[in-house]
Amino acid sequence: MNIHVCIVSDQILPNLIPVLMERPDKVWLASSREMSARKLDQRLKKQLQRDGVAVEVLSDAPDAGMRAIQEYALGLATAIETAHPSSEITLNATGGNKLMAMGFVEVFRGIAQRVLYTDTFHRCIERLPSADGTVHSPLQMTEVLDVPRYLSVQGFATVRAVSDESGWALSVASRKGAAKYLGREAAHLGPLIGTVNALASQALKRDPGSRNETLVAPRQDLREVPRGTWAKAMEELAKAKVLGWEPGGREIIFIDVPRTQFLRGGWLEEFAWHIVHDEAPHDARMGVTVVIEGAGSGENEFDVLATHGNQLLFIECKTLRFNPDENDNELAYKLDSLGRQARGLFGETWLLSARDPTPALLERARANRFRIIGPAELRNLRDLVRGWMGRTS
Repeated sequence: MNIHVCIVSDQILPNLIPVLMERPDKVWLASSREMSARKLDQRLKKQLQRDGVAVEVLSDAPDAGMRAIQEYALGLATAIETAHPSSEITLNATGGNKLMAMGFVEVFRGIAQRVLYTDTFHRCIERLPSADGTVHSPLQMTEVLDVPRYLSVQGFATVRAVSDESGWALSVASRKGAAKYLGREAAHLGPLIGTVNALASQALKRDPGSRNETLVAPRQDLREVPRGTWAKAMEELAKAKVLGWEPGGREIIFIDVPRTQFLRGGWLEEFAWHIVHDEAPHDARMGVTVVIEGAGSGENEFDVLATHGNQLLFIECKTLRFNPDENDNELAYKLDSLGRQARGLFGETWLLSARDPTPALLERARANRFRIIGPAELRNLRDLVRGWMGRTS
C-alpha cells in the first residue's frame, strides 16, 4: 500500500501535484488549527477525492515548538504503521511552516521510504537524501493540471470557456492571419486600430437583457482615405475577409457580428490565443468565465489562460486607450488581485496592450508583479511564451 503524508499550507499545489502524479492508495493530511480554520485542509481533501484518492485529515498538528512537532510526527508515523503494516510511506515536506517541515523530516527520514520536496519554480520533485546519506536525482514533474483543475485548486469554479464552444475553432481559424498581422504591426498601426475599433463599436448594439449583440450599422466611414501604411493594413484586412473596403475609399463594411467584434478589439485576444496555442502547452483556453467558489455570485472573465509544467499563465488583453480615472483601477484590480489568486505563487500574469499604457498602470505593474507587453513587444510574444514554457529555441 502506498501512502503519502502531506503537511497542509496555504499553497495547495505543492502537495497536490506529487499525489496526482503517483496516485497513492491513501493520503494523510497533517493540518494545523490555523489551516483547518481557513478550511485549506478541506479544499485539498476535496481536490484529492475528485481523483478517487482516500484521504485522512488530522486537524490538530502543532505549528510551533520543535519537541511538540516531533512528538506529533512520531505519533502520526506510528498510527500509519499500525493501521497499514508493510506500507510504503512518502513524506511530502513542502507544506507547513519551516519548523513543521524540519520536525517532520527528522522523524520520517528513518521511517518513510522517500521524503519529497515539490520545487514548483523549477518544475521538478526533489527527493531528499536518505537516512544513510544517499543522494537522489530529482523526479521529472509530469503534467497533471489543466486550466479548470488549476483554477479549482486556486478557489475558482469554471463556468464556461469560449474556446470550448462548438464551431468556435473553425471561426477563429478563419481570422488567424488577420490576428497575427495586427499583432505584428500593432506598433505601427495604433491610430488605425483605435479608429477601426471605434467604428466597430458604432456598428454594434447590445440586445436588451442579453449578452448578445446585433450588427445595426454595418456601413461606416473613415474620416479620410487610408494611404501608405494604413492602406496596406486595410488591404490585408479586406483580403482576410474580416471587413469590406475598396482601395481609394473611406467606407468600411462590417460583415457580421463575430468579425465586427474581432475588429472592435477581439483580435488581440485571438492573437494571444493563437501564439499560445501554436506552442502546444499542456492546456490553453480562451474567454474563460469563472466564479469564486463560495462567493455565490459575480462572474469574472479571463481572456487567455494556459497551463504548462503545472504553472498557470494568465493573459489579459486590452486595445482601447486607458482611462486614468476608471479603467486603470479596474484593470489593476483584475490583474493584481484576481490574477494573483488565479496564478498562485509561481504563475505569471501578462497584460497585452495594443496601445501604450498610462504611467499609472506601469507603476501598478511594477508594484504588483504583472508584466505589461506593449505594442512594440507584441511581435515577440512567441519568444516570451516559449520562455515561460522553459523552451530555449
